[in-house]
Amino acid sequence: MSVQPHASQASPSSPPVTEYWSADSLAPHRQFEAWRELIVDAHMRWDIPDIHCDAFPAFMRQHRVGGLRLTDCTAPAPVSGERGRAQIAQDDEGHYLTVVAAVQGTEALSFHDGREVLLQPGMFTLWDSARPLAFRTSDGLRQMSLLIPEAELLRRMPRVRDLVGRPIDGRSGMAGLFLDHLKSLIARFGEMPAASHEAVLDGTLDLLCLCLGAQPALPAPRLREMVLDQMKQHIERHLTDPALGVGQLARAFRMTDRNVHKLFEQSGTTVGAHIRGRRLSMCKRDLEASTLTARHVSEIAKHWGFEDPSHFSKVFRAAFGMSPSECRGQGRERGRR
Repeated sequence: MSVQPHASQASPSSPPVTEYWSADSLAPHRQFEAWRELIVDAHMRWDIPDIHCDAFPAFMRQHRVGGLRLTDCTAPAPVSGERGRAQIAQDDEGHYLTVVAAVQGTEALSFHDGREVLLQPGMFTLWDSARPLAFRTSDGLRQMSLLIPEAELLRRMPRVRDLVGRPIDGRSGMAGLFLDHLKSLIARFGEMPAASHEAVLDGTLDLLCLCLGAQPALPAPRLREMVLDQMKQHIERHLTDPALGVGQLARAFRMTDRNVHKLFEQSGTTVGAHIRGRRLSMCKRDLEASTLTARHVSEIAKHWGFEDPSHFSKVFRAAFGMSPSECRGQGRERGRR
């Protein structure tokens, strides 16, 4: 069932609004429908199918201020929903990036690119209101969220979209500090004087960006494969460059050395082993080539980045089971046939 949001939308110039809703005051058979309407009002348009339940004793608390929305809500029974292109096209509320955190229970999020994130208690992620998303909850979910106008995060962290859909462990470190702050902020926001709202929310977004900036910058699985392929192409183009290595790759792809290492390790090798293997293959090709017989073995080795002839001979034998001279001899024999 598609549900339209209420008309009470907040804008950056709207006065602060705090709302609290509990299903306790409603007849059991009306609780789910009322909850669904409020959830859609809080989180923009969603298609949330009916569920079969005798009662749905949920609650929701929300603060809207300065274009931001802080929401604390429960779903006592499993619920699913989808925000597809039809719902996105009907929205006129602007573009939001949303922090969604599981406090109790679990929530599975299915992103537009096929990735799935299972949020367990103490975990959170970002979702993008302009991209399709689906969710499934467990029994007894309690979720907290922070809806942020995209521009507010982009000016603090221009590459924040790279972290959409990244599961973040909020049980320790900077992420834990942010999640503790978010819980406290939602619980106590109504107690704060209006004059402090702007400064507190600015601090909240700054803390979020510090937390996000501390996350490893590895991209999502499919993007990881693409980046790794691009790195390997870069290596092919620069095999003869003595400076080729982790540092050069990190600079070329705007990553840390550590994450370049991780990218290759997840493919079952290391940066050094991949570069050495490709250079050895090129040396073997040149040694076997009939057109390069006049070039000395050490000259070929040096061209492909091996400065020490004895070291080159050792690693070449380890890779191919023969010395560079034996490889050249086999190439000559094939040329005579």
